Amino acid sequence: MVSTKHDEAVDTASTPTPPAGASSVLLLAPSLDSAGEETCGHLCSAAVPADLNLLSVTLTGGADDVLDRWRRTVDRDLPAEVGIITVGEATRSAAAVAADESMAASDVKITSVSNPSDLTGLGIKTSQCLSAWEDSDNETVVCFDSLTTLLQFAEVRRVFQFLHVLTKRIDSTGATAHFHMDPEAHDQQTKATLKSLFDVTYELAPDGEWRQI
Repeated sequence: MVSTKHDEAVDTASTPTPPAGASSVLLLAPSLDSAGEETCGHLCSAAVPADLNLLSVTLTGGADDVLDRWRRTVDRDLPAEVGIITVGEATRSAAAVAADESMAASDVKITSVSNPSDLTGLGIKTSQCLSAWEDSDNETVVCFDSLTTLLQFAEVRRVFQFLHVLTKRIDSTGATAHFHMDPEAHDQQTKATLKSLFDVTYELAPDGEWRQI
């Protein structure tokens, strides 16, 4: 893994583009801010859909929400393969969430863990999906939404250990990932502790610009 961590703000951009070699990105933005959603769409669509596999780990909604966000922010066909891991939502077929032919044509797999505090189960399902795509020629992108929700069900120490393993796993498979976190919901110590795990961190400033910190 190429280290791109910084201790001071060094850059601003309306749409952050992580540097080459950064496999894990932390996005700090208020949960309801549209800029966070738009940036998520930008990072998720790093390659043309036919050359892209997308894994969405969502603790904030269901499979419908993931696909709706893609429609709103990307407005293109779905990636070649889509994996969606939800929490507390019954597993459904792709047909149950595909709203049109272009969506249904993609390979959409949906699975779930019953409890958000089950970090072991969450990690296993994520790793299984990454392993299934490891030999694919497509680019793999992971979206984790969100750490703020995860921290409501697990203490910081457990979340740190979970992310330490997960980010290494993501890097080892050649995937890239971004993790959402609401900075207004956590103290400075919590943010600093988790920030240390990521290659690069962007925070949404009051003026609407992203700062690399």
